[in-house]
Amino acid sequence: MSTTSEGLSYRFSTAYAPARERFDAWRADTGALFDIGMLEDEHVPYDSQFDFTLLDQIMFGGRQWLHPEHRVEHAMSRSAQRIRSDGLDGYYLQLQISETLSGSAGRDPVLIGPGDMCVLDLATPFDLKVSTGDTICMVIPRDLLPAGAAALHGRSLSHGMGSMLADYLRSLRRNMSVVSAGEMPYAVQATKNMLLACLAPTLDTLKQAETELDAMFVNRVRDYIEQHLLSPDLSPDRICKAMGISRSKLYRLFEPTGGVARLIQHKRLHRARNLLIDPTAKRMRISEVAWRHGFVNEKHFSRLFKEKFGCTPSEVAAREFRRESEYAHASPEQSAASTNFSDWMRSFVSL
Repeated sequence: MSTTSEGLSYRFSTAYAPARERFDAWRADTGALFDIGMLEDEHVPYDSQFDFTLLDQIMFGGRQWLHPEHRVEHAMSRSAQRIRSDGLDGYYLQLQISETLSGSAGRDPVLIGPGDMCVLDLATPFDLKVSTGDTICMVIPRDLLPAGAAALHGRSLSHGMGSMLADYLRSLRRNMSVVSAGEMPYAVQATKNMLLACLAPTLDTLKQAETELDAMFVNRVRDYIEQHLLSPDLSPDRICKAMGISRSKLYRLFEPTGGVARLIQHKRLHRARNLLIDPTAKRMRISEVAWRHGFVNEKHFSRLFKEKFGCTPSEVAAREFRRESEYAHASPEQSAASTNFSDWMRSFVSL
């Protein structure tokens, strides 16, 4: 594992682990996104490496399978329980160079072969079998993709504009190492533009895309909610007055995602959870955490928190306290070794 001096890149290889321990090393380091399990002998050498670079809010990278003549199969999934517990809320886009995915995403069958590309919604269950190979992939915050992108969950995006996006990702992957710091903002903006331009037409064909005007309002409302999330009087009425739209339009725009009140609650719960797991944050009582995040009743807050993440705020706080205590008593070598992909990802990206 290595990280650049700017902290914007992460690399990991199983080559440094004993052959019989390589899959365990891979699973331990990359378990931030998925539950992973070997479908054959777990002691079969798992020879793989991957890297990610942070492009503003987007994580871009890929995996290389080091021995193409010897492939293995493993499971990759996100269950409803896992989704509640880790709180990740974004998309995972993967272009298959030589790897194959099969299984199910939600209720739909999935078969994504070499040359195909798919989007997985990290907030929706899936259960896949991976036949190892090379991939190019992205982790994308939900707000960066067009409204309704959840409809793409598990679908193959191999034709039309999807093919154009695949070509762009291959080019970006080839040239990332020579992009200068001064050029990086342009690469970031170009990538965002390509995602929007290439995925929106696919959504149109699925009858899921918002109109341009509706999408603009949705983004404006989301920005307003983010800016005023901790205001105790944040409500649909206040949003309507600030945005100059009617209650009926506001409800219509957010009905596909469960409503604007649910969005506010969802974001507040995630913000509270991030505070509880932040090792640099001042420790405070659960009642104060609830109050600071717009919940006037601690019991109500704890119940909603457990429904969302599968554990109570007190349990999260206690777990983090134990982790900090263990880290404080660890040797410098142990502390350095504790940095893995999960730690790196959460340092930069809040999906």
